[in-house]
Amino acid sequence: MYEGYLRRARVRPGETVLDMGAGRGELVAVAARRGARAAVGVEYSPAATALARRTIDALDARHGALVVRGDVRATPVREASVDVVTFLDIVEHLGADELHAALREAWRTLRTGGRVLVHTMPNRSIYDITYRTLRALGLRRSWPPDPRNDYEHRMHVNEQTVSSLSRALRGAGFANVRVTTGAWVYTEFLPDEWARRLLRRLARTPLTARLAAGDLWAEAIKPGS
Repeated sequence: MYEGYLRRARVRPGETVLDMGAGRGELVAVAARRGARAAVGVEYSPAATALARRTIDALDARHGALVVRGDVRATPVREASVDVVTFLDIVEHLGADELHAALREAWRTLRTGGRVLVHTMPNRSIYDITYRTLRALGLRRSWPPDPRNDYEHRMHVNEQTVSSLSRALRGAGFANVRVTTGAWVYTEFLPDEWARRLLRRLARTPLTARLAAGDLWAEAIKPGS
């Protein structure tokens, strides 16, 4: 999976990678093993930071990989020193102001022409548009008005859509912004099998995928002055 992330970000040997919200440290470890000059992860949780260091040791990536405890809104990384910044399943956990600050920090650390790669799930459109439409069309009054569970409400404070994620990146100063739907199709929140089948069909159709796919990808670059 992390090899695939790095291929999508077009990381080349000798480049420097910054992973925002490094979690268990897999991405930085794999990037170092693939020839990155340096792969740095920033992680807020002390427990996750300790786990990430164990991951780096286990994958024998100590030469080139590092995870530090810090805040993605103000990293200890030098200005214009990074080729690629990744946000993998973190933006949905950041409030709008926090996300803007983190994207601006990514912009600060990137060299001119540097790339940013974002992955997030869920795609808010499956709840706000598709679920509500299916509930109304199917006259399913037994369906809850909001299918999210308590965990999702607590953790996913800033779910994105194709449009909102594009606006967030452009608002932070990025150019060549491209937001696309992913391959993940999430149907467990739908109570009826007919609705689950329909959602899977919509997710496979290019014209409706942005209303049915479960995850989103975004790519952008830091433009020149």
